[in-house]
Amino acid sequence: MTSAKNQFKPVTHCIFDMDGLLIDSEKIYRVAFSAVIARYGRVYTNEAKMKVIGKHPLDSLRTLIDLLKIKGATPEKLAEEIKELMKVWIKDAKFKPGAKKLIRHLAAHKIPMAIATSAWVEMVDILRACHRKTFSLFHHIVVSDTDPEVARSKPAPDIFFVCASRFPKNPPPERVSKSGFNPKI
Repeated sequence: MTSAKNQFKPVTHCIFDMDGLLIDSEKIYRVAFSAVIARYGRVYTNEAKMKVIGKHPLDSLRTLIDLLKIKGATPEKLAEEIKELMKVWIKDAKFKPGAKKLIRHLAAHKIPMAIATSAWVEMVDILRACHRKTFSLFHHIVVSDTDPEVARSKPAPDIFFVCASRFPKNPPPERVSKSGFNPKI
């Protein structure tokens, strides 16, 4: 019988998604998206949310405009309206239960950590300011919204490869993993 210790390789690096995994921000995004889309006489449904979650923000908004048949809006205009609400509300976002404990544990064991996120850079900056101590434990943060090296947004793996490459001793691509991640994309 093989022991569990022999079955698993030691963790050498850890890359986290931010929204919904580390930070309990999905409800805030849903409320902001719903409020802005309602201004155009449309409803932000769960079906619509599932089509855009995790994608680059402007890609998400293009999809929503087409899917919900939103008239009189551009992705940039919707983004501006949503960001205005988010800048106020995101300050209230907390870490998910257990997230800080895990981050502190990994930091105590000298496991380099990073964040790979599709969030708007403005939201990342606000969260970093509100949770300075915890965010200081991350080696780096890759934000697909503004990073020119991230060619394709999620679900493509580009953001994770870029994030992995920025560690001083970067792990090989075959060691980069994420729940639901498919390296053949």
